[in-house]
Amino acid sequence: MGARPLEQLARPGMKVSVAISDASRPNIEQWILPVVFGELNEAGIKDEDTTIIVGTGSHRPASTEEIAAMVGDKVNSVRVINHFSDSSPLVDLGRTSGGYPALVNRYFYEADLKIALGTILPHPIAGYSGGGKAIAVGLSSSETISSIHTPATLDDPRTGLGKVEGNPFIQFGYDVARLAGLDLLINAVVNEKEEIIDVICGEVELAHRALIERSARSVYEAHFPAPADIVIVSAGHPKDNNLYHVAAEALGVVAGNGVQYPCVKKWGTIIVVSPMAEGIYNETMFECLSKATPAEVVRELKTAKIDRPGMHRAYATAQILCDHEVIFAETKLDPDITRQVHIKPMATVAAALEYALAKHGTQASILVIKNSHRLVPILAAKN
Repeated sequence: MGARPLEQLARPGMKVSVAISDASRPNIEQWILPVVFGELNEAGIKDEDTTIIVGTGSHRPASTEEIAAMVGDKVNSVRVINHFSDSSPLVDLGRTSGGYPALVNRYFYEADLKIALGTILPHPIAGYSGGGKAIAVGLSSSETISSIHTPATLDDPRTGLGKVEGNPFIQFGYDVARLAGLDLLINAVVNEKEEIIDVICGEVELAHRALIERSARSVYEAHFPAPADIVIVSAGHPKDNNLYHVAAEALGVVAGNGVQYPCVKKWGTIIVVSPMAEGIYNETMFECLSKATPAEVVRELKTAKIDRPGMHRAYATAQILCDHEVIFAETKLDPDITRQVHIKPMATVAAALEYALAKHGTQASILVIKNSHRLVPILAAKN
C-alpha cells in the first residue's frame, strides 16, 4: 500500500538493512523474515549483503538465543547486530516536523534498501505501536528517544492508548522513518497466541494506519461496564518480565494519564500479577521513583530536562501512585525494591484481595484483566 512491492524494490548488488523488534515484542520475525529472505534471494541479493538490526531502543540487547529464534536458519549467513542507543554509529538527519532531533542508526540509513518489521499493539503514548516507531525509537539515539518521551508528551490529550489522529508521538515516528529513507514497512496484528492474523506492507503511514483500522482496533479494543474499586491485572507475555514494562503495560493501561477510560476508580487499588523475573530492567526509572514520594517525583520531573530513557516511565508511574494504591502479588521482584518504588509486595493474590476488600468493603467492585498489554479499554455505553 503506497509503496512498490519488495520484488520490484530489490535489485542485484543492493545492500539491504532490515529493522526488527526485540524480545519485548511478539516474534513475528520467525514467519515474516523467511518470506523477505526469499524475495531478496530471488531478486539476486546475497545473504551477506543483508544486515538485520535488532531495534532495541533503550532496552537491553537481544541475546544469541533470542536472535536465533527470530532470524532462524539464516542467522549464520546474514549479518545480525543489536542497536545501542548510546553507542551505535549514528547519522544526524535534522529535525522532524515537530522539531524533534532525528539521529538514527548509520548502518540502517546507509543501506540501499531499507525494510522495517513490527507488530501493531496498543501503546500507552503512541496509541498503537508499529509504523515508524521501529526506526524512530528502535534504531535511534538516546537523545531522540528522550526528546519525545517527556511529561509534556505524556500529558498531551492527543496521546494515549488507541489515540491515533493528531497524536504527536505517532507523527514523530512517521517523520523519522521518512527522514531515514524507509522503503517498505511490514506490520502485523497477532492474536493471544502471538499468531499473525493480519499483515500489511507499504508506505509507513498509509500501511500503518490502514492496518490499525482494518484489524487492530477490533482485536485490541474491549468494553468494560464501569471503573472498579479493585482491579486485578496481569500484563501478559512478553510484557510481564520486568518492572519497567509492567509499569506501562499493566499500571499504565488501567490507570495511566493517557487512558481515555480508566478501569479503576481514583483512590482504587490495583493488584498486579506478573512475574518480573528480570527485575528492574531500567535503572533510571527505579532511581527516579525511589528517591522521593510519588507527588515529589511528579513535581520534579514535570519541569526537569528529560535526557535519559526511563525518566518518562518514572513520571507516568508516579502519577498513578499519587491516587491509587498498587500491590505486586506473586512476583519474583525483590520485595525491598518493590517497597522502594512505593508499591506494596504481597505473597499471594488471595492475600492482596483480602487486603483490598478490607479497605474498600465487601461490596467493592472488582475487575480482572489478563494480557493487559493487548488492551485498549473502552467504557461501555449505558442504555
